[in-house]
Amino acid sequence: MHRTTIGIDGPVSVLEYGGSGPLMMCVHGLEGSAFNWRLVADRLTKDFTVVAPDLRGFGYTPLGDHKATVDHNAGLVAELIRHYGAPAIVMGNSMGGLISIIAAADHPDLIQRLILVDPAAPVATWTRVAPAHAATLAAPLVPGVGKRIVETYRAARTAEEGVYESYEFVAAHPDRVNPDAFADALEIARLRRTQSWSAQTLVDASRSIAPYVLSKRRFRSVLHRVHQPTLLVHGLEDQVIQVATAHWVAEERPDWTTAYLEDIAHVAMIEDPDRFLEVVDVWLEAVSAD
Repeated sequence: MHRTTIGIDGPVSVLEYGGSGPLMMCVHGLEGSAFNWRLVADRLTKDFTVVAPDLRGFGYTPLGDHKATVDHNAGLVAELIRHYGAPAIVMGNSMGGLISIIAAADHPDLIQRLILVDPAAPVATWTRVAPAHAATLAAPLVPGVGKRIVETYRAARTAEEGVYESYEFVAAHPDRVNPDAFADALEIARLRRTQSWSAQTLVDASRSIAPYVLSKRRFRSVLHRVHQPTLLVHGLEDQVIQVATAHWVAEERPDWTTAYLEDIAHVAMIEDPDRFLEVVDVWLEAVSAD
């Protein structure tokens, strides 16, 4: 694993995990980083050249004069694929899954296949959204005070406490999270506290996701422009993106392959790398044989 900085209208930090073969680009979710793929990347390098960027405003990539929206970061993913050499397999989690969908729809010549891990998508049933989870997701959206809410939340906790609370939210069993993954997340949590743009990045990214998760029409307009073979992986314990949402996406795209993982929540590649890779490997072999 090697961290490098690529100039694409400003510095972009990328973890190059190495490997040989076709390009696989891994796209992290909201408040995530390129580290999110570390537990699966090494094994993927047997067949692919694996890279993972820190999106604009996240991880070690500064925001600069750019926007931290999903649409702008989809454009960044496309530019990075051009840099490394198209076509690519793009794998995205949560917000990164939505970014991957947008990039695949807008740049079909650059992306060969998609692997979506609990991608951000329209809320299927509002009555099933737990109030505490709704409050966590909605806080950055509050007009005028979203940034202050984020800053106040962070100031009230140590970085360690913030990371553990995050894993309580996204993992079915936070105590089982690999210590390396916890250490990576802690490094990024500490880094965020030194970045003047970090809270605003979270607000802007969250607000850019909202139109896609609040409007099925908006999401459909992108979803049905994706023509690449796609694998949708979803944890049955996910409290961030409802399982009912994954069912709805699967009904909209019956041509996609859908896999549901028991006892897994929002970040399968961190919670159970072995099981996650087993699903990915089987699918990749199947589509390669077609």
